[in-house]
Amino acid sequence: MLFFKRILKPAAPEANPVPFVERRSTKRYLVNPKFSLKAVLSYVARDETGATMSNTRHGWNWKGRLIDCSEAGVRIQMGPTLRVEARDLCDLKLSVQDFELTIPCYIANIGENAEGLVFGLKHKIEEEGTWQAYQQLLEVLALGSTLRLHSKTAEPDESGYRVENYVSDRPARLTIWRHPTDRSVAAFEFQMKDSLVRAAEGYGMGYLTGDGGDALPVKSAKALEIQRLFNWVVPNLALTVPEDVREILQRYSG
Repeated sequence: MLFFKRILKPAAPEANPVPFVERRSTKRYLVNPKFSLKAVLSYVARDETGATMSNTRHGWNWKGRLIDCSEAGVRIQMGPTLRVEARDLCDLKLSVQDFELTIPCYIANIGENAEGLVFGLKHKIEEEGTWQAYQQLLEVLALGSTLRLHSKTAEPDESGYRVENYVSDRPARLTIWRHPTDRSVAAFEFQMKDSLVRAAEGYGMGYLTGDGGDALPVKSAKALEIQRLFNWVVPNLALTVPEDVREILQRYSG
């Protein structure tokens, strides 16, 4: 099930595409606990002897917390008492709001920390629709977590405000306008691929498609998807984005 039907569309097919089951990426994107993404790992537990407690791959559901995600897999924080072994098959069930996604995978490695166990999962995605939905989720995480300060004005520009620009190697750009006196946030513009969100003091949110001055307002159905994208991206903003900016955007995301 795709999280977005009108935005975050997959790229056009390549002339000689690499099969999606063979794609790999070492780039990992952190998942902030504030993001309302729920993770459940379904697998067959083992008893004290190490023997599986069922003869099928479908077992009990164990709640976990995603640490980070990549194209190849995820790391997930689990409880301290679970018995499992590397190469065990499992299903990673992800849900946010009314959207659900089940990803076949296997346990590649197991580590420990103060909270319990950390499972490294490798995907075994064989269905294109599942792959596209997971790619959209990765894009949600990447659009905010990769932002870095690019420039800021020491003095007000022609708009009368101090301007800060945050950019990414992904198609994302965040522009902040600050009052010249107390430097509080007066307005922002957040470009996420071909979707644009604008807001200023005393005005409502604007949802557009396109880039910069060429962007155009969108109809209600697409605006709802852009709003959802904004609401999901904001909790995962990089810490390089100042705290007051993150607070303002969180306030607008509701």
